[in-house]
Amino acid sequence: MVAVALAAAPAFALDNDPVLGRLCTGSGSTDALPCGDAPVPDQSAFRSLVREYGMAFAPRLLAPAETTGVNGFQFDFAYSITNINQDEDYWQKAVKDESPEPLLHTLHLGLTKGLPYSVDIGATATWLVDSELFAFGGMVKVAPNEAIDAFPVDLAVRAALNRMVGSSDLDLTTVGLDFIISRSFGAGGVANVAPYMAYEPVWAFGRSGVLDSTPGRADDPARSFVFAEETEVLHRFVLGSRFILGAANFTPEIVLTKGLQSYTFKLGLDF
Repeated sequence: MVAVALAAAPAFALDNDPVLGRLCTGSGSTDALPCGDAPVPDQSAFRSLVREYGMAFAPRLLAPAETTGVNGFQFDFAYSITNINQDEDYWQKAVKDESPEPLLHTLHLGLTKGLPYSVDIGATATWLVDSELFAFGGMVKVAPNEAIDAFPVDLAVRAALNRMVGSSDLDLTTVGLDFIISRSFGAGGVANVAPYMAYEPVWAFGRSGVLDSTPGRADDPARSFVFAEETEVLHRFVLGSRFILGAANFTPEIVLTKGLQSYTFKLGLDF
């Protein structure tokens, strides 16, 4: 019986891992807490979590419109912070200790390779600190006017996808489309600066596993429920600037959408 209880409980969940079995409302007998004998999913709470986890796991731009060049190769490391609405009831219920922090911290590794015809491709890996959640993804960017020196600014379009793994409660995929404008210039003869901005719609596709509202109780049948799938669209605006000195580059970036912000700092090496 003890073994069954341990297997059913989210015993190994870390502070930022989603524990969604409490996101329900009561129905039937109140002996089976928190949601009675027939738990009703709190779909609005799930929708909000998909949006905010989606903001943290969505692809980062972290580059101006120009590509790395046909022979270019870049390796980078980035650190991000994303605010959440930690005082809302859905966050209080959705994390293990019911006391969420105001910020989600993520670490990112990225590889970018330049191809002919002003195309970049890349791969990324993301970890949400203090969780077992990872995301893996890829991107492709096209800069159609890169070879036209007389054009006053650089333009590019990028498509990117991230797939989150590590949770049986939450399945999350984010897809982003970037419309980028930038302009690079020399600084002091030793550095290159490229401020950029972008509009980035992001689609966050979320669905849940089968959730038990009374985990760890082996003396009663499981009170299970499933959320309907959610698709949240985040209209994001991106501001950043890349600084190159030799083979190293540094990029700070701000991402804004309604009620949420992300701040990212990237260090990269060009080969």
